[in-house]
Amino acid sequence: MLLRTLASIFAITFALPAQNLVPDGEFHDGGGGWTMVSFNDPLGTTGFASARVAGQGPSTALFADFYTLTPVMSALWQSPPVGLPAGPIPVGFRVMWEKQVTTPIPSPTVNRVEFRIVDTVSNTVVYTGTQAAPSQTGLLERAQFSAVPTIAVAGAYHFQVFLRHSNLAAMPFKCWVDDVYVGAPATEVYGQGCAGTGGFVPVIGSSNAPTINSSNFQLELNDAYAPALAVLLVDFQNAVWAGGALPWPLGGGCNLLTGTAASLFTVLPTVGAGTGVAAVPFAIGNDPGYVGLTFYAQWGVLDPAAPNPYGYTTSAGYRFTIQ
Repeated sequence: MLLRTLASIFAITFALPAQNLVPDGEFHDGGGGWTMVSFNDPLGTTGFASARVAGQGPSTALFADFYTLTPVMSALWQSPPVGLPAGPIPVGFRVMWEKQVTTPIPSPTVNRVEFRIVDTVSNTVVYTGTQAAPSQTGLLERAQFSAVPTIAVAGAYHFQVFLRHSNLAAMPFKCWVDDVYVGAPATEVYGQGCAGTGGFVPVIGSSNAPTINSSNFQLELNDAYAPALAVLLVDFQNAVWAGGALPWPLGGGCNLLTGTAASLFTVLPTVGAGTGVAAVPFAIGNDPGYVGLTFYAQWGVLDPAAPNPYGYTTSAGYRFTIQ
């Protein structure tokens, strides 16, 4: 598999970085261990389903579909208890509001998502991070929250996601949350891709979690030109390649964003702009020594409308760390 290919190229030595301490914080396992504490919309639904919360490839996310427009509707979900050390620790999440109209969501401070850290002993909230709806036009509004709170006392804590809808919005909407992390995100998109035929930009993403002893984690491609040849590049770093420092400009706004230690070619057989999809399995062995190992990946797609002499459109870069 691709992991073994990379391991054979390098003698791997690395320090253990911070990990994502949120159980199934990317909800790849459908919110394994998360429980619904409350949901008070009689017409709505809540749970886990696939969406493009980050604007990248589709991924399982937590959602609440709010349809009742009287008083305040909300959903509250809670993780299993997790031990946290005392001191500062990064936290974050992504959120998307999906509307039926292009009108911006009004009263954004009351139409919001909160991430909470709750002491399991006293059942008190020790931290709340709030992301208000950005009040943008279009059918989708997206935002990303990050902060570095300080945990005063080491101990066991729950993580909670609170999704809120007020009748002040005067519109039903679906609120999605994904990529919840405490410590460090397991996956992260960086840089930008470039467009080809039909204005489509190849989209990189993943499904399932990059954990040791995993056979179902895979790197995915969406929105590519097809039929076409696509190449997936993977490396342990994104600073240099044989041609020099990264990012390396290919032309037309396309850039090489990762090293080229390993590459895998695949054919996209469908026909039409934006129809090309691919999924490459990335099996991870049951070796604790892999935990903390970070990889960088990027897709390139042959496209007759590629804006550079190489003939490739490119996705953004993708960073993922084995958990």
